[in-house]
Amino acid sequence: MRNRWQQPFVAESSVTEAFRKETMFTKALFAAALLAVLPAPALAGGSSKNDKALEAALKAYGKAVRWNDFETARESVDPQLRTPGGFSEADEAYYKRFQVSGYLLKSAERPDPQSYSQRVELRIIDVASQTERTQTDRQTWRYDPVAKRWWLTSGLPKLD
Repeated sequence: MRNRWQQPFVAESSVTEAFRKETMFTKALFAAALLAVLPAPALAGGSSKNDKALEAALKAYGKAVRWNDFETARESVDPQLRTPGGFSEADEAYYKRFQVSGYLLKSAERPDPQSYSQRVELRIIDVASQTERTQTDRQTWRYDPVAKRWWLTSGLPKLD
């Protein structure tokens, strides 16, 4: 005698099958998109100290920009390219005119172990007008074997 809680066997419908296939396709598409935007060191597993230093530099810089801490972000800029005197009051006033509301990695390239470039989409709010817009920030980085760290050679983004 069949237990009343047991359901009779029902063949999977074509609708259910189509839904399952669509879900699998969506997952595969998401995985492909994720792999496309991951930085090269993340794909390589961050095996070398050079890769780990790059990941740390990118993370620290991205965090500083996302939180509008451009004085901290400036510490990532190549010392040969920095203006003498540090982060000035004029620099501070300039960056206070804007609020970064988004920082999204769009593409990355590592032509050799000593250089790295990435394209980042910034979402920027003009504080005075409260309007938001997007802007592309093309960053180039170089590895300094003496300092054992990565430097941003493209400078801080211009937000206006």
